[in-house]
Amino acid sequence: MEGFALIDILVGLALIGVVSALIVTFLGQARTMVRIQNATQMQMEVDAATRFLEIALSNAEALPLMQSTPDDVIYFSGGPDRLQFNGIIAIGFGSSALRQIAIQRTENNSLAIIQIPRRGGAAGADDTMGNQRVPLIAGVTGLHFEYLDGAQRSWSADWKLNRRLPAAIRFRISVAKGGAAYSSDGFARLNLASLPAERHY
Repeated sequence: MEGFALIDILVGLALIGVVSALIVTFLGQARTMVRIQNATQMQMEVDAATRFLEIALSNAEALPLMQSTPDDVIYFSGGPDRLQFNGIIAIGFGSSALRQIAIQRTENNSLAIIQIPRRGGAAGADDTMGNQRVPLIAGVTGLHFEYLDGAQRSWSADWKLNRRLPAAIRFRISVAKGGAAYSSDGFARLNLASLPAERHY
């Protein structure tokens, strides 16, 4: 009887070892799946922000920005990490309005869209009362824009040409979250630009 009892104990210990190994393997796979799911979800968020910007930029209006002067009429102002243009944007359920729109990285590393009600004169551009800041995505580590001059067929990191929209804009959004890095490339052809654009990477 003692021999059988010892065998039973050894078998039980072996089974416990097997079950423990299976549990450890399962937990490891579960953690891996959670990481994959989180990474996929974050990449989808970055891609969604990119698609939103592509649509907004494509519909930029050929209208003077508020900081324009009679001698310097600017439809679009762009730098390597920020830009401004006029566009029709939703302001509530079922309603939209013309706004001057700024897209830039904020001090807390979010990508934000700033909706600026259009006011007369250059002084209106300095009046921040009534501006609405809408965060698009957090954890932004990099934001880079380039602008295509349709006449010169060349890309540059700045745009402020008189009475002209860029033919196209390409950009990259970089985001970090949970120790992982994500990025998404965007490209927008401006519908009201005078010349068609070609995509180059």
